[in-house]
Amino acid sequence: MIELWRGCANAWECDELGHLNVRFYLAKAWEAVGDLSERIGMVGAFGPGSVATLLPRDITIRYLGEVHPGTPLVIEGVIFGVREKSVDVCLIVRNAASNAVAAIFTMRLGHCVAGSRKRFEWPHRIRAELEALQAKRPEQATPRSLYTGPPQKGIRLSNADALGLSEIGRGRINPEDCGPFRQMMPEHLQGKISNSAANFSEAFPEQTAAHASGSVKIGGALLEGRICIRRWPKIGDGYVIRSGVQSADRNIRSIIHWVFDSQGRLLWSMQGIAGILDLSERKLVKADDATLAELNRVSKPELRL
Repeated sequence: MIELWRGCANAWECDELGHLNVRFYLAKAWEAVGDLSERIGMVGAFGPGSVATLLPRDITIRYLGEVHPGTPLVIEGVIFGVREKSVDVCLIVRNAASNAVAAIFTMRLGHCVAGSRKRFEWPHRIRAELEALQAKRPEQATPRSLYTGPPQKGIRLSNADALGLSEIGRGRINPEDCGPFRQMMPEHLQGKISNSAANFSEAFPEQTAAHASGSVKIGGALLEGRICIRRWPKIGDGYVIRSGVQSADRNIRSIIHWVFDSQGRLLWSMQGIAGILDLSERKLVKADDATLAELNRVSKPELRL
């Protein structure tokens, strides 16, 4: 493992649950990818004027411990698979004081023409650097409850309509959301969904009831996630998030999000494994009989990533 990033969890990056928001885990991980790009010889890959860059195609995250405001953090990484036009990397986010693992990312990164999704082969010198950094993927990076097969093809907005998926979010891709190539930065793959999750009453009926009562002592917490990117939105593009519960038990619920552009094309999809966090005890709580019955009633087992 090599160190790729070091910093902290800023207070303004933490959310209503009192811990680092999922968007900023990914923002910090993406800075670590930038450091990795320089180590393999892609200097300036994320700056204006670059010809080649790296883009994620598939991202898996496991959250293993809470990160509270001010916590010092370090990210270490390893390459565990080199392909003709892409590379698989693992990034481990640790509490730099205790050395406890907070989160683990695995990403498939495409070697792309800057500003597009077009992939092309690694130059020999860069491939040699990638292969020199290869090691075994850490065991902790293996997903527990996520689907690991290929994502479903041909998903359109009409499929969400046919399944009656809830609209939990709608908005625009703003200039501040984008990087030097006018494409949305990867952190917003999580951020746009996170910003809309409070509207997802089907998946989190307990949270909706708490907000309605004005006494919010619980919140929905993401334990694992997998994001598959189909198109990269650009400045000014609109998006809509359609979501459904795939399955549930007393401990967790599997959720599918489909994010579409204004033409009804799929931009990215996400599976989330989530639970309910008691904000006082800082532990997950089980669904009661009534909640579990409601979750099972609205579940759509046919939903796919």
